[in-house]
Amino acid sequence: MSARLDDLTARKALLLSRLRLERMQVALYAGELRDAIRPAGLLGSAFAKPAAAAALIGTIAPMLGLQRLARWVRAGLVAIALLRIARNWR
Repeated sequence: MSARLDDLTARKALLLSRLRLERMQVALYAGELRDAIRPAGLLGSAFAKPAAAAALIGTIAPMLGLQRLARWVRAGLVAIALLRIARNWR
């Protein structure tokens, strides 16, 4: 009986540790999302909108296990931002 209680105690400690880790990851992702959504100073909306979309994709995709998709979407959004900046620069 004591061995079973020890196993349950160890499992509970493991689950609590995982929960704390996931909470810290969500807090980190939320901080990155807040930083990305803030308006860009000099570049204006040409970079702010794609940055917000990239932050949103970058936050949600890893939670769903879609890191490769998130990487491609972020690269595409950066390319769109650069095109907008080049178009506005002319």
